[in-house]
Amino acid sequence: MPAAELAFEKSGLVLETTRGTAITTPTHTLPYPLIITPSRTKYRPAEQRGTLVKNYRSKTTQTGCTWELAGPADPNYAPVLWNLVGKAYSTFTTPTNGVLTRLFTMTPTIGSDDLKSATLTGGDPAVQIFQAAYCMADEFTVSADATSDEAVQWALKGAGLFPTRVSAPTFPALIPGDLLAPSAMQLWIDTSSAIGTTEITGRFIKTDWTIPTGVAYKRYANGVTGGLGFTKAGRMVREAQATIEVELNDLSIGAGKEYLNWEADTTVKMRIRLNGALIESVTPDYYSYIQLDIYGPLDAFAWSSVADANRTMKFTVTSQYDSTLAADWSLSAQSQRTAL
Repeated sequence: MPAAELAFEKSGLVLETTRGTAITTPTHTLPYPLIITPSRTKYRPAEQRGTLVKNYRSKTTQTGCTWELAGPADPNYAPVLWNLVGKAYSTFTTPTNGVLTRLFTMTPTIGSDDLKSATLTGGDPAVQIFQAAYCMADEFTVSADATSDEAVQWALKGAGLFPTRVSAPTFPALIPGDLLAPSAMQLWIDTSSAIGTTEITGRFIKTDWTIPTGVAYKRYANGVTGGLGFTKAGRMVREAQATIEVELNDLSIGAGKEYLNWEADTTVKMRIRLNGALIESVTPDYYSYIQLDIYGPLDAFAWSSVADANRTMKFTVTSQYDSTLAADWSLSAQSQRTAL
């Protein structure tokens, strides 16, 4: 009897047309371990039966699953995954003079709920495949550290319905893109000028992004044959956060604008771009990347250091509404992909 081998496991995703209606065949094979963990909630009543036994009865009252995936950030997979994070979208643009380059920009809908759900599939095809419908994302995170030898990392986690055991579906070909080097990332901080105008060069060290979705899982009575999972998903208010670490430079020459903006309690427009390889050399050159635009005051000031030699500063921007964007944050991915 074969045993499930980690090396042979596959992970698949397909965006659902109707939330909670499973789609058997994945449209994307993910290059990350996908962990789908089933859950059952048991009710055990407190009873007095004249013995030392605590539990005489139990009842399963709820079922579901949690799921998570993590690995190197990849612009090729960003558009499909961000359907779970910000809104349903599939369109792209071709930048000026671009031939091969495609840019997906996802600004979340803030006045209605149009997040996509997914059917997730994972396991060793030779042993057992598990499939969970109605999978919604709870939180998306990104981490990049120029002092580390790792590529940019990201993670996505959420919840869904109780998984079923299925036969191995046909997994499509992988679509891996370029790995993103933290040493190539860029940072812009603007106040009065348009976002992406004032680049902070030579002192940007680290960044971490946390983007929750505000998904709420709602459970309604569903009849004797309706199952024990959640039946609807709603949305709560949410806020994104982006933390940066930069070296402290001489404030008298205007280089330390991050500290001065924090000191003045100024609302900033911050763009963080995590770059990969050159796509094409035109005017301008285009590189693969993922990017976060976020708006709000610099906050949560903290001192740190780099290489035990230089003083650094950490700031966090907690997203707030920007009238020009008509949202509080936006994600972009640039690659050669022409579809999700």
